[in-house]
Amino acid sequence: MQYTLIERSSVRVVSDRGRKDNRVMSHSRRELRVFASCLAAGLLIAAASASFVLRAAWAADPAKRAAPPTFDKSVRDAFFPDAREKLIGPRPQARAGGETPNAAPTTSVAGAPSGADAGSWSRLIAADAVEDEIKAQQIRLLGLVQNPTRFKGGEFQAARQSLSVLAAMLGVVTNYDGRIRWQDEAAAIRNRVARAGQGCKVGTDESYREAKAAADDLQLLVRGGSPPAGEASDLSWPEIAARGPLMQRLEQAQQQGIAPLTANADQFQSDAARLAHEAQVVAALAEVITREGYEFADDETYLEYARDMQNAALEVRDATRRSSYEDARRAAGRLGQSCTTCHEGYRS
Repeated sequence: MQYTLIERSSVRVVSDRGRKDNRVMSHSRRELRVFASCLAAGLLIAAASASFVLRAAWAADPAKRAAPPTFDKSVRDAFFPDAREKLIGPRPQARAGGETPNAAPTTSVAGAPSGADAGSWSRLIAADAVEDEIKAQQIRLLGLVQNPTRFKGGEFQAARQSLSVLAAMLGVVTNYDGRIRWQDEAAAIRNRVARAGQGCKVGTDESYREAKAAADDLQLLVRGGSPPAGEASDLSWPEIAARGPLMQRLEQAQQQGIAPLTANADQFQSDAARLAHEAQVVAALAEVITREGYEFADDETYLEYARDMQNAALEVRDATRRSSYEDARRAAGRLGQSCTTCHEGYRS
């Protein structure tokens, strides 16, 4: 009997222990779930805190940037403090059908190229190329009028070339079919520059004074000032610029610019902008030297050479825009041949 009681008691004890073990395991699982929930919440809080700290660090430590370059006064003087102040006329407005508003009117020049003056100067030379040539020749001229003795000793000849090219380019400006700088002032200053160029056939005190005054007026114009007003009467192209100095500029463009810049592909790629500029100057001057009143302007052979030279120059320009070295080289070869043939029979 005692054994039976012990046996039942043992069974009861074992059963009690099992229930206790189950309660312990259930409690442990609940604790594990609570711990996992707390851990996830802690990770979210940590991530949010890290993001806040990083944003604060980025805001407090902005990216470092290179300091802007500094330029000396000679460089700064070549640019306007605010280019918008120099814009001519009201701002253009978009129109339907591609209409160009506020088209700048053009003035006529007696004896000017009929094709170009009818609205095709921009086909031959871009506005920025005209402006760049004027700036370059103005700087060259300024250097030639610094010393009266040197001027009268021989520099008057180089000054005559620059003055002639400047007068021709200002003649293009007065008739340009589109927006271009200095169009309002071009006619009057063109006439003063032309007169100075004609006077530089010899080196005298008077020719020096006129060349110096023209150089000063041009410097003021290029820097954005207003040169003294003058007579803007019509002149024929031969009165604006002598043919001889223009032919010299054409020769320089071909021999010192176009030919060496198309000698190899590396040179072509490295100085494409200068090549395009020289080609456009050739195209424009080839138009000028065929105008009525110039020597040989009624000679069909001479006119054909000039047209060949102009067409080849335009092909060089177009090939440069396409980055096509082979096309530019072939066109430059034709241009050089036209120049050589023309100079053999028509140099003056």
